[in-house]
Amino acid sequence: MAEKTDKRLYVAIGVLGILGVGYYAQNQKAQKAEAEHTVSATAAKLPDLSMSEEETGKITKIVLEKPGKTEGEEQEAGEKNVLVKDGDQWRLDEPVKALANQKNVESLLENLTKLEAKEQVAPDKAAYEQYDLVDGKAVHAAFYEGDKLVRELWAGKSGGRGQMARVNGSEAVFVLGGYSSFLYSRNTKGWRDLSILELDPEEATAVTIKNENGEFSFSKADGATEWSGKLKATKSPVAKKIDEFDPKKVDNLLNAYKKLNATSFADGKSDSETGLVQPEASLTIQVTGDDPIVIHFGGSAEGSSRWARLEGKEEVFSISSWASDWAFAKDEKFQKADDAEGDDGPPGGMPPGMMGMPPGMGMPPGMGAPH
Repeated sequence: MAEKTDKRLYVAIGVLGILGVGYYAQNQKAQKAEAEHTVSATAAKLPDLSMSEEETGKITKIVLEKPGKTEGEEQEAGEKNVLVKDGDQWRLDEPVKALANQKNVESLLENLTKLEAKEQVAPDKAAYEQYDLVDGKAVHAAFYEGDKLVRELWAGKSGGRGQMARVNGSEAVFVLGGYSSFLYSRNTKGWRDLSILELDPEEATAVTIKNENGEFSFSKADGATEWSGKLKATKSPVAKKIDEFDPKKVDNLLNAYKKLNATSFADGKSDSETGLVQPEASLTIQVTGDDPIVIHFGGSAEGSSRWARLEGKEEVFSISSWASDWAFAKDEKFQKADDAEGDDGPPGGMPPGMMGMPPGMGMPPGMGAPH
């Protein structure tokens, strides 16, 4: 009797074990199915932000709005920049009308091909304030093909979780992958082409400087490899050779104007404010086969830079002292001496210490772009 009871007990235990294994397997399958459904549902909520190069190539207008910010007692105003495509070139349309920095615009459009929504953080507008995604706090970017809006995004807080953002077509808050904040939040100077002129020093045949010290004249005779130099002093009736003249100093001057970039622009300033009613100095460079390049210089701009204007142009810009000081030179600047002052430093009107920086980084954003 006891044996039969034991057998029945073992059978019951075996049946329960089989049922338990079956239940566990069924439960695991259900959990897996639920998880797959949840992942699928979450993925379905993420917007597709992918854009091809062909699609970005059709964009004709970009609107960028950067919010103001306060740091300590200093307050930085917000900015709105509007870029429009004119033929093959991009131009700034607001807040000023000017040629845009083509490379910076191309970098921004390239970034559009890398954007992706990686994770949904919140489902609706209730979280906008928390993540700085309300107007006035978020960086806002809108891209158009003609009048058609093709991409719009707002970028807010960024932290360990990633860049918080929202996009047109959805009220949710997402973690945005591939976003490069500096490409979207440049100031106006960063979107503007800062190049003023380019010249080949080897093609220069004559240089003239007029300033309070008199009139300097430098020239190369046909076939000559070195410069000759004269100075007609302010109170002198005739031009005389410069004592201890160093021809290499003229080459240094030309190198400073080889690739000249503005440090800023005098938008909204009058000639009386920039000192260009009666220029304080003028520099003329004659290049083979071209009209002479004439630059008139006014008063001091920010720091040690000077306001200047190309003859025949309306735009007034400032350039660094490294380039502008040549226009205010005394005769000793062209005499043989130590180059302790660094006369043969970096070309392009850049002050020492700014070589090797990529455009728009060490220099004000956008410098070095083709005009």
